[in-house]
Amino acid sequence: MRRDPAWDAIAYAALAVMALFLVWPLVTTFASSFHGKDGSYGLGGYATFFTSRAYRDSLWNTLILGGAVTLTSMLVGGALAVLVARCRFPLASWVAALPLVTLVIPDVVVAAAWTLVLGQQGIVNAWLEPFEMRLPSLYSWWGLIFVMTLNSYVYAFVMILVGLKAVDRNLEEAATSLGQPMARVLTGVTLPLILPSVFGAGLVVFTHVIGSFGIPAILGARMPVLAVKAYNEFVSELGGNPQMQTIMASLLVMLGGAMLVIQKLWIERRQFQMESGRAPALVSMQGPWALAAAFAVFVVVALSLLTAVIAVITAFTPAKGPVLGYGGFTVAHMETAFAKARQPLWNSLALSAAATVAGVFFSVATAYLVVKRRSFTTATLDMIVMLPLTIAGTVLGIALVNTFNTGWIVITGTWMIMALAYFLRRIPNSVRAAVGPLHNVRDSIEEASVSLGVPPLASFFKVVLPLIRPAIWAAALLMWVTSLSELSATIVLYYGGMSTMPIEIFQQVDSGRLALASAYSVILMLAIFIPLAVAQWTFKLRLDAAQ
Repeated sequence: MRRDPAWDAIAYAALAVMALFLVWPLVTTFASSFHGKDGSYGLGGYATFFTSRAYRDSLWNTLILGGAVTLTSMLVGGALAVLVARCRFPLASWVAALPLVTLVIPDVVVAAAWTLVLGQQGIVNAWLEPFEMRLPSLYSWWGLIFVMTLNSYVYAFVMILVGLKAVDRNLEEAATSLGQPMARVLTGVTLPLILPSVFGAGLVVFTHVIGSFGIPAILGARMPVLAVKAYNEFVSELGGNPQMQTIMASLLVMLGGAMLVIQKLWIERRQFQMESGRAPALVSMQGPWALAAAFAVFVVVALSLLTAVIAVITAFTPAKGPVLGYGGFTVAHMETAFAKARQPLWNSLALSAAATVAGVFFSVATAYLVVKRRSFTTATLDMIVMLPLTIAGTVLGIALVNTFNTGWIVITGTWMIMALAYFLRRIPNSVRAAVGPLHNVRDSIEEASVSLGVPPLASFFKVVLPLIRPAIWAAALLMWVTSLSELSATIVLYYGGMSTMPIEIFQQVDSGRLALASAYSVILMLAIFIPLAVAQWTFKLRLDAAQ
Protein backbone atom coordinates (compact mmCIF):
# COMPACT_ATOMS: atom_id res chain seq x y z
CA MET A 1 0.00 0.00 0.00
CA ARG A 2 1.03 3.60 -0.56
CA ARG A 3 2.69 5.42 2.30
CA ASP A 4 0.36 7.48 4.45
CA PRO A 5 1.50 10.32 6.73
CA ALA A 6 -0.88 9.31 9.53
CA TRP A 7 0.36 5.73 9.61
CA ASP A 8 3.97 6.89 9.29
CA ALA A 9 3.46 9.05 12.39
CA ILE A 10 1.97 6.09 14.29
CA ALA A 11 4.91 3.90 13.26
CA TYR A 12 7.46 6.43 14.49
CA ALA A 13 5.52 6.91 17.74
CA ALA A 14 5.37 3.15 18.38
CA LEU A 15 9.09 2.82 17.64
CA ALA A 16 9.84 5.71 20.01
CA VAL A 17 7.82 4.07 22.81
CA MET A 18 9.69 0.76 22.49
CA ALA A 19 13.05 2.50 22.13
CA LEU A 20 12.50 4.61 25.25
CA PHE A 21 10.94 2.02 27.55
CA LEU A 22 12.58 -1.22 26.36
CA VAL A 23 15.74 -0.67 24.31
CA TRP A 24 17.11 2.18 26.42
CA PRO A 25 16.80 0.31 29.77
CA LEU A 26 18.46 -2.76 28.22
CA VAL A 27 21.30 -0.69 26.74
CA THR A 28 21.93 1.15 30.01
CA THR A 29 21.87 -2.15 31.93
CA PHE A 30 24.39 -3.68 29.53
CA ALA A 31 26.62 -0.61 29.79
CA SER A 32 26.40 -0.70 33.60
CA SER A 33 27.69 -4.27 33.59
CA PHE A 34 31.12 -2.86 32.59
CA HIS A 35 31.04 -0.12 35.25
CA GLY A 36 33.10 -1.09 38.31
CA LYS A 37 32.84 0.15 41.89
CA ASP A 38 35.81 2.47 41.37
CA GLY A 39 34.06 4.23 38.50
CA SER A 40 36.20 2.68 35.77
CA TYR A 41 34.94 0.69 32.82
CA GLY A 42 36.23 -2.73 31.88
CA LEU A 43 35.76 -6.49 32.02
CA GLY A 44 36.70 -6.77 35.68
CA GLY A 45 33.13 -7.47 36.73
CA TYR A 46 32.77 -10.33 34.27
CA ALA A 47 36.13 -11.72 35.43
CA THR A 48 34.86 -11.66 39.01
CA PHE A 49 31.64 -13.37 37.95
CA PHE A 50 33.37 -16.27 36.21
CA THR A 51 36.01 -16.73 38.94
CA SER A 52 33.42 -16.77 41.75
CA ARG A 53 31.96 -20.24 42.17
CA ALA A 54 28.61 -18.99 43.49
CA TYR A 55 28.03 -16.79 40.46
CA ARG A 56 29.48 -19.29 37.99
CA ASP A 57 27.29 -22.09 39.35
CA SER A 58 24.17 -19.97 38.87
CA LEU A 59 25.02 -19.69 35.16
CA TRP A 60 25.65 -23.42 34.79
CA ASN A 61 22.48 -24.23 36.73
CA THR A 62 20.52 -21.96 34.39
CA LEU A 63 21.94 -23.69 31.31
CA ILE A 64 21.35 -27.17 32.75
CA LEU A 65 17.79 -26.36 33.78
CA GLY A 66 16.99 -24.68 30.46
CA GLY A 67 18.42 -27.56 28.42
CA ALA A 68 16.86 -30.34 30.50
CA VAL A 69 13.37 -28.81 30.68
CA THR A 70 13.45 -27.90 26.99
CA LEU A 71 14.29 -31.51 26.13
CA THR A 72 11.62 -33.04 28.36
CA SER A 73 9.01 -30.47 27.34
CA MET A 74 9.67 -31.08 23.65
CA LEU A 75 9.33 -34.83 24.16
CA VAL A 76 6.07 -34.58 26.11
CA GLY A 77 4.56 -31.74 24.07
CA GLY A 78 5.73 -33.16 20.75
CA ALA A 79 4.35 -36.63 21.47
CA LEU A 80 0.99 -35.17 22.48
CA ALA A 81 0.94 -32.98 19.36
CA VAL A 82 1.55 -35.99 17.09
CA LEU A 83 -1.22 -37.96 18.80
CA VAL A 84 -3.74 -35.14 18.53
CA ALA A 85 -2.79 -34.08 14.99
CA ARG A 86 -2.61 -37.53 13.43
CA CYS A 87 -4.77 -39.88 15.52
CA ARG A 88 -8.37 -40.27 16.64
CA PHE A 89 -8.81 -41.88 20.05
CA PRO A 90 -10.83 -41.47 23.27
CA LEU A 91 -10.14 -38.33 25.37
CA ALA A 92 -8.33 -36.57 22.51
CA SER A 93 -10.55 -33.52 23.00
CA TRP A 94 -9.33 -33.17 26.59
CA VAL A 95 -6.05 -31.78 25.31
CA ALA A 96 -7.84 -28.59 24.24
CA ALA A 97 -7.94 -27.59 27.92
CA LEU A 98 -4.15 -27.68 28.30
CA PRO A 99 -3.30 -24.16 27.03
CA LEU A 100 -6.02 -22.60 29.19
CA VAL A 101 -4.97 -24.41 32.38
CA THR A 102 -1.26 -23.71 31.97
CA LEU A 103 -1.66 -20.05 31.05
CA VAL A 104 -3.97 -18.99 33.85
CA ILE A 105 -2.42 -20.80 36.82
CA PRO A 106 0.52 -18.73 38.16
CA ASP A 107 3.92 -20.39 38.50
CA VAL A 108 3.95 -19.79 42.23
CA VAL A 109 0.63 -21.65 42.61
CA VAL A 110 2.04 -24.56 40.63
CA ALA A 111 5.15 -24.73 42.83
CA ALA A 112 3.10 -24.47 46.03
CA ALA A 113 0.69 -27.20 44.91
CA TRP A 114 3.45 -29.65 44.06
CA THR A 115 5.07 -28.90 47.41
CA LEU A 116 1.81 -30.01 49.03
CA VAL A 117 1.73 -33.18 46.93
CA LEU A 118 5.38 -34.29 46.80
CA GLY A 119 7.03 -32.28 49.59
CA GLN A 120 8.50 -33.77 52.75
CA GLN A 121 5.17 -33.24 54.56
CA GLY A 122 3.16 -33.79 51.38
CA ILE A 123 0.27 -36.07 50.57
CA VAL A 124 2.29 -38.77 48.81
CA ASN A 125 4.86 -39.05 51.61
CA ALA A 126 2.01 -39.26 54.13
CA TRP A 127 0.63 -42.22 52.19
CA LEU A 128 4.06 -43.88 52.05
CA GLU A 129 4.88 -43.34 55.73
CA PRO A 130 3.18 -46.56 56.99
CA PHE A 131 5.43 -48.47 54.58
CA GLU A 132 8.54 -46.66 55.88
CA MET A 133 9.16 -45.18 52.44
CA ARG A 134 9.77 -41.59 51.34
CA LEU A 135 10.18 -39.85 48.04
CA PRO A 136 13.45 -38.09 47.23
CA SER A 137 13.39 -34.43 48.15
CA LEU A 138 11.31 -32.30 45.79
CA TYR A 139 13.83 -29.48 46.39
CA SER A 140 16.33 -31.06 44.01
CA TRP A 141 17.07 -31.33 40.32
CA TRP A 142 14.45 -33.98 39.65
CA GLY A 143 11.73 -31.99 41.40
CA LEU A 144 12.64 -28.74 39.66
CA ILE A 145 12.80 -30.37 36.20
CA PHE A 146 9.58 -32.35 36.79
CA VAL A 147 7.51 -29.34 37.89
CA MET A 148 8.92 -27.00 35.25
CA THR A 149 8.29 -29.57 32.52
CA LEU A 150 4.63 -29.77 33.50
CA ASN A 151 4.55 -25.97 33.44
CA SER A 152 6.31 -25.60 30.06
CA TYR A 153 5.44 -28.51 27.77
CA VAL A 154 2.23 -26.85 26.60
CA TYR A 155 4.23 -24.24 24.66
CA ALA A 156 5.87 -27.03 22.66
CA PHE A 157 2.54 -28.81 22.26
CA VAL A 158 0.70 -25.79 20.84
CA MET A 159 3.44 -24.72 18.40
CA ILE A 160 4.19 -28.23 17.08
CA LEU A 161 0.47 -28.98 16.77
CA VAL A 162 0.00 -25.89 14.60
CA GLY A 163 2.91 -26.98 12.41
CA LEU A 164 1.59 -30.53 12.02
CA LYS A 165 -1.87 -29.33 11.03
CA ALA A 166 -0.38 -27.10 8.33
CA VAL A 167 1.40 -29.98 6.53
CA ASP A 168 -0.07 -30.89 3.13
CA ARG A 169 -1.48 -34.41 3.40
CA ASN A 170 -0.49 -35.16 -0.23
CA LEU A 171 3.18 -35.29 0.77
CA GLU A 172 2.61 -37.84 3.53
CA GLU A 173 0.25 -39.88 1.35
CA ALA A 174 2.86 -39.99 -1.41
CA ALA A 175 5.46 -41.37 1.00
CA THR A 176 2.98 -43.91 2.39
CA SER A 177 2.06 -45.08 -1.12
CA LEU A 178 5.73 -45.88 -1.72
CA GLY A 179 5.61 -48.38 1.15
CA GLN A 180 7.17 -46.25 3.87
CA PRO A 181 5.98 -47.03 7.42
CA MET A 182 4.34 -44.21 9.40
CA ALA A 183 7.36 -43.79 11.68
CA ARG A 184 9.58 -43.26 8.61
CA VAL A 185 7.07 -40.83 7.09
CA LEU A 186 7.00 -38.74 10.27
CA THR A 187 10.79 -38.56 10.59
CA GLY A 188 11.68 -38.33 6.88
CA VAL A 189 8.85 -36.19 5.48
CA THR A 190 6.90 -34.49 8.24
CA LEU A 191 9.73 -33.51 10.58
CA PRO A 192 11.73 -31.53 7.99
CA LEU A 193 8.57 -29.63 7.04
CA ILE A 194 7.79 -28.58 10.61
CA LEU A 195 11.36 -27.69 11.64
CA PRO A 196 10.42 -23.99 11.97
CA SER A 197 7.69 -24.95 14.45
CA VAL A 198 9.96 -27.38 16.31
CA PHE A 199 12.83 -24.93 16.74
CA GLY A 200 10.42 -22.11 17.47
CA ALA A 201 8.90 -24.22 20.24
CA GLY A 202 12.35 -25.01 21.62
CA LEU A 203 13.23 -21.32 21.67
CA VAL A 204 10.01 -20.38 23.49
CA VAL A 205 10.42 -23.13 26.09
CA PHE A 206 14.10 -22.38 26.71
CA THR A 207 13.58 -18.63 27.15
CA HIS A 208 10.54 -19.27 29.35
CA VAL A 209 12.54 -21.60 31.60
CA ILE A 210 15.68 -19.49 32.02
CA GLY A 211 13.52 -16.45 32.79
CA SER A 212 11.21 -18.22 35.24
CA PHE A 213 11.31 -16.99 38.82
CA GLY A 214 8.48 -18.48 40.92
CA ILE A 215 9.23 -22.20 40.60
CA PRO A 216 13.07 -21.96 40.89
CA ALA A 217 12.72 -19.55 43.83
CA ILE A 218 10.56 -22.04 45.76
CA LEU A 219 12.04 -25.39 44.70
CA GLY A 220 15.57 -24.49 43.62
CA ALA A 221 17.19 -23.06 46.73
CA ARG A 222 19.98 -25.66 46.41
CA MET A 223 20.45 -24.94 42.70
CA PRO A 224 20.28 -21.12 42.34
CA VAL A 225 19.70 -19.87 38.80
CA LEU A 226 20.50 -16.48 37.29
CA ALA A 227 16.96 -15.05 37.52
CA VAL A 228 16.70 -15.82 41.25
CA LYS A 229 20.33 -14.94 41.97
CA ALA A 230 19.92 -11.55 40.31
CA TYR A 231 16.82 -10.86 42.39
CA ASN A 232 18.56 -11.90 45.64
CA GLU A 233 21.47 -9.61 44.78
CA PHE A 234 18.99 -6.81 44.07
CA VAL A 235 17.17 -7.07 47.44
CA SER A 236 20.13 -8.11 49.61
CA GLU A 237 19.90 -6.52 53.07
CA LEU A 238 23.69 -6.39 53.16
CA GLY A 239 23.76 -4.29 50.00
CA GLY A 240 24.10 -6.34 46.87
CA ASN A 241 26.69 -5.66 44.20
CA PRO A 242 24.99 -3.43 41.57
CA GLN A 243 27.45 -4.51 38.91
CA MET A 244 26.72 -8.20 39.52
CA GLN A 245 22.99 -7.49 39.14
CA THR A 246 23.55 -5.95 35.73
CA ILE A 247 26.03 -8.67 34.69
CA MET A 248 23.54 -11.45 35.49
CA ALA A 249 20.77 -9.50 33.77
CA SER A 250 22.97 -9.02 30.70
CA LEU A 251 23.92 -12.70 30.61
CA LEU A 252 20.25 -13.72 30.65
CA VAL A 253 19.53 -11.38 27.75
CA MET A 254 22.57 -12.75 25.89
CA LEU A 255 21.38 -16.33 26.41
CA GLY A 256 17.94 -15.56 25.02
CA GLY A 257 19.39 -13.57 22.13
CA ALA A 258 21.92 -16.30 21.31
CA MET A 259 19.15 -18.92 21.15
CA LEU A 260 17.13 -16.65 18.86
CA VAL A 261 20.09 -16.18 16.49
CA ILE A 262 20.90 -19.92 16.47
CA GLN A 263 17.27 -20.75 15.74
CA LYS A 264 17.06 -18.27 12.86
CA LEU A 265 20.35 -19.43 11.30
CA TRP A 266 19.37 -23.10 11.56
CA ILE A 267 15.91 -22.58 10.09
CA GLU A 268 17.16 -20.40 7.24
CA ARG A 269 19.56 -23.15 6.17
CA ARG A 270 17.24 -26.13 6.68
CA GLN A 271 13.76 -24.78 5.97
CA PHE A 272 11.53 -26.83 3.64
CA GLN A 273 8.74 -25.16 1.69
CA MET A 274 5.46 -26.62 0.43
CA GLU A 275 2.25 -25.59 -1.20
CA SER A 276 -0.71 -25.23 1.11
CA GLY A 277 -3.20 -28.06 0.81
CA ARG A 278 -5.47 -30.36 2.73
CA ALA A 279 -4.63 -31.14 6.33
CA PRO A 280 -3.64 -34.77 6.98
CA ALA A 281 -6.50 -37.13 7.77
CA LEU A 282 -6.80 -38.55 11.28
CA VAL A 283 -6.02 -42.23 11.79
CA SER A 284 -8.43 -44.06 14.08
CA MET A 285 -6.67 -45.93 16.86
CA GLN A 286 -8.21 -49.10 18.24
CA GLY A 287 -7.41 -51.77 20.76
CA PRO A 288 -4.35 -51.48 23.03
CA TRP A 289 -2.91 -48.52 21.11
CA ALA A 290 -6.08 -46.48 21.61
CA LEU A 291 -6.11 -47.32 25.32
CA ALA A 292 -2.44 -46.37 25.66
CA ALA A 293 -3.01 -43.02 23.89
CA ALA A 294 -6.09 -42.26 25.98
CA PHE A 295 -4.19 -43.15 29.17
CA ALA A 296 -1.26 -40.89 28.22
CA VAL A 297 -3.60 -37.96 27.55
CA PHE A 298 -5.48 -38.63 30.80
CA VAL A 299 -2.25 -38.63 32.82
CA VAL A 300 -0.97 -35.39 31.28
CA VAL A 301 -4.31 -33.60 31.68
CA ALA A 302 -4.70 -34.89 35.24
CA LEU A 303 -1.23 -33.69 36.22
CA SER A 304 -1.96 -30.29 34.63
CA LEU A 305 -5.22 -29.95 36.57
CA LEU A 306 -3.86 -31.39 39.81
CA THR A 307 -2.30 -28.12 40.95
CA ALA A 308 -5.64 -26.29 40.86
CA VAL A 309 -7.46 -29.16 42.61
CA ILE A 310 -4.85 -29.41 45.38
CA ALA A 311 -4.94 -25.65 45.93
CA VAL A 312 -8.72 -25.75 46.41
CA ILE A 313 -8.59 -28.72 48.80
CA THR A 314 -5.76 -27.25 50.88
CA ALA A 315 -7.52 -23.89 51.17
CA PHE A 316 -10.22 -25.63 53.25
CA THR A 317 -7.86 -27.91 55.21
CA PRO A 318 -7.07 -27.22 58.89
CA ALA A 319 -3.43 -26.33 59.52
CA LYS A 320 -1.05 -25.63 62.38
CA GLY A 321 1.85 -23.77 60.87
CA PRO A 322 3.24 -25.86 58.01
CA VAL A 323 1.45 -29.04 59.23
CA LEU A 324 -1.77 -29.72 57.31
CA GLY A 325 -4.61 -31.85 58.63
CA TYR A 326 -6.05 -33.38 55.49
CA GLY A 327 -9.43 -34.93 56.11
CA GLY A 328 -10.66 -31.98 58.17
CA PHE A 329 -12.52 -28.92 56.99
CA THR A 330 -12.29 -25.22 57.80
CA VAL A 331 -13.14 -21.91 56.18
CA ALA A 332 -10.76 -19.94 58.40
CA HIS A 333 -8.09 -19.66 55.71
CA MET A 334 -10.58 -18.39 53.15
CA GLU A 335 -11.98 -15.87 55.63
CA THR A 336 -8.48 -14.58 56.38
CA ALA A 337 -7.60 -14.42 52.70
CA PHE A 338 -10.79 -12.58 51.75
CA ALA A 339 -10.17 -10.08 54.55
CA LYS A 340 -6.54 -9.43 53.59
CA ALA A 341 -6.65 -9.91 49.83
CA ARG A 342 -8.87 -6.98 48.88
CA GLN A 343 -6.09 -4.49 48.22
CA PRO A 344 -3.70 -6.96 46.50
CA LEU A 345 -6.58 -8.23 44.35
CA TRP A 346 -7.58 -4.70 43.39
CA ASN A 347 -3.95 -3.88 42.56
CA SER A 348 -3.69 -6.97 40.34
CA LEU A 349 -6.93 -6.19 38.53
CA ALA A 350 -6.14 -2.50 38.06
CA LEU A 351 -2.57 -3.07 36.81
CA SER A 352 -3.67 -5.83 34.45
CA ALA A 353 -6.51 -3.69 33.10
CA ALA A 354 -4.20 -0.70 32.50
CA ALA A 355 -1.61 -2.87 30.73
CA THR A 356 -4.30 -4.59 28.66
CA VAL A 357 -5.98 -1.39 27.45
CA ALA A 358 -2.65 0.14 26.42
CA GLY A 359 -1.44 -3.19 25.04
CA VAL A 360 -4.45 -3.79 22.80
CA PHE A 361 -4.25 -0.35 21.17
CA PHE A 362 -0.50 -0.68 20.70
CA SER A 363 -0.52 -4.29 19.47
CA VAL A 364 -3.31 -3.79 16.91
CA ALA A 365 -1.62 -0.69 15.46
CA THR A 366 1.77 -2.42 15.41
CA ALA A 367 0.40 -5.60 13.80
CA TYR A 368 -1.28 -3.55 11.08
CA LEU A 369 1.93 -1.65 10.40
CA VAL A 370 3.98 -4.84 10.24
CA VAL A 371 1.57 -6.62 7.87
CA LYS A 372 0.07 -3.86 5.72
CA ARG A 373 2.60 -1.00 5.82
CA ARG A 374 5.87 -2.83 5.35
CA SER A 375 9.01 -0.70 5.45
CA PHE A 376 12.38 -0.59 7.16
CA THR A 377 10.78 1.25 10.08
CA THR A 378 8.03 -1.32 10.59
CA ALA A 379 10.49 -4.22 10.17
CA THR A 380 12.62 -2.68 12.93
CA LEU A 381 9.53 -2.22 15.08
CA ASP A 382 8.57 -5.86 14.55
CA MET A 383 12.00 -7.02 15.69
CA ILE A 384 12.02 -4.82 18.80
CA VAL A 385 8.50 -5.82 19.80
CA MET A 386 9.60 -9.47 19.92
CA LEU A 387 12.53 -8.75 22.27
CA PRO A 388 10.57 -9.27 25.53
CA LEU A 389 10.13 -12.94 24.59
CA THR A 390 13.85 -13.44 25.31
CA ILE A 391 14.03 -11.27 28.45
CA ALA A 392 13.41 -12.62 31.96
CA GLY A 393 10.91 -10.72 34.08
CA THR A 394 13.46 -10.05 36.82
CA VAL A 395 15.89 -8.70 34.20
CA LEU A 396 13.25 -6.36 32.82
CA GLY A 397 12.35 -5.21 36.33
CA ILE A 398 15.96 -4.49 37.28
CA ALA A 399 16.54 -2.65 33.99
CA LEU A 400 13.46 -0.47 34.48
CA VAL A 401 14.36 0.36 38.10
CA ASN A 402 17.95 1.26 37.27
CA THR A 403 16.89 3.44 34.32
CA PHE A 404 13.86 5.28 35.66
CA ASN A 405 14.83 5.98 39.28
CA THR A 406 16.65 9.21 38.33
CA GLY A 407 16.74 11.59 35.41
CA TRP A 408 13.96 13.30 33.49
CA ILE A 409 11.57 10.32 33.75
CA VAL A 410 11.20 9.01 37.31
CA ILE A 411 8.54 6.33 37.69
CA THR A 412 10.29 3.88 40.02
CA GLY A 413 8.15 3.37 43.11
CA THR A 414 4.90 4.12 41.26
CA TRP A 415 2.15 1.97 39.81
CA MET A 416 3.13 3.16 36.33
CA ILE A 417 6.39 1.22 36.27
CA MET A 418 4.53 -1.97 37.24
CA ALA A 419 1.91 -1.45 34.52
CA LEU A 420 4.73 -0.68 32.06
CA ALA A 421 6.43 -3.99 32.88
CA TYR A 422 3.16 -5.89 32.37
CA PHE A 423 2.67 -4.06 29.06
CA LEU A 424 6.17 -4.90 27.78
CA ARG A 425 6.04 -8.53 28.95
CA ARG A 426 2.77 -9.33 27.14
CA ILE A 427 3.03 -7.20 24.00
CA PRO A 428 4.73 -9.89 21.81
CA ASN A 429 1.87 -12.37 22.18
CA SER A 430 -0.77 -9.71 21.55
CA VAL A 431 0.98 -8.51 18.39
CA ARG A 432 1.31 -12.08 17.09
CA ALA A 433 -2.38 -12.70 17.82
CA ALA A 434 -3.36 -9.75 15.62
CA VAL A 435 -0.81 -10.45 12.87
CA GLY A 436 -2.38 -13.77 11.85
CA PRO A 437 -5.90 -12.47 11.06
CA LEU A 438 -4.45 -9.39 9.32
CA HIS A 439 -2.61 -11.63 6.86
CA ASN A 440 -6.00 -13.03 5.85
CA VAL A 441 -7.49 -9.58 5.11
CA ARG A 442 -6.99 -8.87 1.41
CA ASP A 443 -5.40 -5.54 0.58
CA SER A 444 -7.98 -4.96 -2.15
CA ILE A 445 -10.74 -4.56 0.46
CA GLU A 446 -9.03 -1.62 2.12
CA GLU A 447 -7.86 -0.20 -1.19
CA ALA A 448 -11.45 -0.16 -2.42
CA SER A 449 -12.45 1.91 0.60
CA VAL A 450 -9.61 4.37 0.02
CA SER A 451 -10.49 4.64 -3.69
CA LEU A 452 -13.99 5.75 -2.67
CA GLY A 453 -12.53 8.72 -0.85
CA VAL A 454 -12.30 7.34 2.71
CA PRO A 455 -8.95 8.33 4.33
CA PRO A 456 -6.57 5.41 5.07
CA LEU A 457 -6.87 5.77 8.84
CA ALA A 458 -10.67 5.90 8.68
CA SER A 459 -10.66 2.88 6.33
CA PHE A 460 -8.76 0.93 8.94
CA PHE A 461 -11.40 1.60 11.60
CA LYS A 462 -14.37 1.06 9.28
CA VAL A 463 -13.15 -1.87 7.18
CA VAL A 464 -10.17 -3.70 8.71
CA LEU A 465 -10.93 -3.49 12.43
CA PRO A 466 -14.37 -5.16 12.24
CA LEU A 467 -12.85 -8.10 10.35
CA ILE A 468 -10.29 -8.86 13.06
CA ARG A 469 -12.43 -7.96 16.09
CA PRO A 470 -12.72 -11.58 17.43
CA ALA A 471 -8.93 -11.98 17.46
CA ILE A 472 -8.56 -8.61 19.19
CA TRP A 473 -10.95 -9.62 21.97
CA ALA A 474 -9.18 -12.95 22.39
CA ALA A 475 -5.77 -11.26 22.49
CA ALA A 476 -7.02 -8.77 25.09
CA LEU A 477 -8.34 -11.60 27.23
CA LEU A 478 -5.06 -13.49 26.94
CA MET A 479 -3.05 -10.41 27.88
CA TRP A 480 -5.29 -9.67 30.86
CA VAL A 481 -5.30 -13.14 32.43
CA THR A 482 -1.55 -13.65 31.97
CA SER A 483 -0.86 -10.22 33.49
CA LEU A 484 -2.89 -11.21 36.55
CA SER A 485 -0.46 -14.07 37.21
CA GLU A 486 2.72 -12.02 36.60
CA LEU A 487 5.34 -12.49 39.34
CA SER A 488 8.91 -12.32 38.02
CA ALA A 489 8.87 -8.60 37.13
CA THR A 490 6.48 -7.65 39.93
CA ILE A 491 8.76 -9.09 42.63
CA VAL A 492 11.37 -6.48 41.68
CA LEU A 493 9.04 -3.52 41.09
CA TYR A 494 6.35 -3.63 43.77
CA TYR A 495 6.44 -1.36 46.82
CA GLY A 496 4.45 -0.82 50.01
CA GLY A 497 0.74 -0.64 49.31
CA MET A 498 1.10 -2.10 45.78
CA SER A 499 1.46 -5.79 46.54
CA THR A 500 -0.34 -8.08 44.07
CA MET A 501 -1.94 -11.51 44.48
CA PRO A 502 1.06 -13.48 43.09
CA ILE A 503 3.33 -11.55 45.50
CA GLU A 504 1.06 -12.43 48.45
CA ILE A 505 1.03 -16.10 47.43
CA PHE A 506 4.81 -16.17 47.08
CA GLN A 507 5.30 -14.59 50.51
CA GLN A 508 2.90 -17.06 52.16
CA VAL A 509 4.68 -20.01 50.56
CA ASP A 510 8.07 -18.60 51.53
CA SER A 511 6.83 -18.32 55.14
CA GLY A 512 5.56 -21.91 55.20
CA ARG A 513 1.86 -20.94 55.42
CA LEU A 514 0.76 -23.23 52.61
CA ALA A 515 -2.92 -23.36 53.58
CA LEU A 516 -3.20 -19.58 53.50
CA ALA A 517 -1.22 -19.49 50.26
CA SER A 518 -3.74 -21.94 48.78
CA ALA A 519 -6.61 -19.69 49.91
CA TYR A 520 -5.02 -16.74 48.13
CA SER A 521 -4.53 -18.99 45.09
CA VAL A 522 -8.22 -19.91 45.02
CA ILE A 523 -9.20 -16.22 45.05
CA LEU A 524 -6.77 -15.47 42.22
CA MET A 525 -8.03 -18.40 40.14
CA LEU A 526 -11.62 -17.26 40.68
CA ALA A 527 -10.63 -13.77 39.52
CA ILE A 528 -9.22 -15.36 36.37
CA PHE A 529 -11.73 -18.12 35.56
CA ILE A 530 -14.96 -16.20 36.20
CA PRO A 531 -14.23 -13.47 33.63
CA LEU A 532 -12.99 -16.16 31.23
CA ALA A 533 -16.25 -18.08 31.54
CA VAL A 534 -18.33 -14.92 31.13
CA ALA A 535 -16.33 -13.90 28.05
CA GLN A 536 -16.63 -17.35 26.51
CA TRP A 537 -20.39 -17.54 27.01
CA THR A 538 -21.03 -13.92 26.04
CA PHE A 539 -18.64 -13.42 23.13
CA LYS A 540 -17.93 -17.05 22.19
CA LEU A 541 -14.22 -16.37 22.67
CA ARG A 542 -11.54 -19.03 22.72
CA LEU A 543 -8.33 -18.26 24.55
CA ASP A 544 -6.31 -20.66 22.41
CA ALA A 545 -7.30 -18.64 19.32
CA ALA A 546 -5.05 -15.85 20.57
CA GLN A 547 -1.91 -17.95 20.66
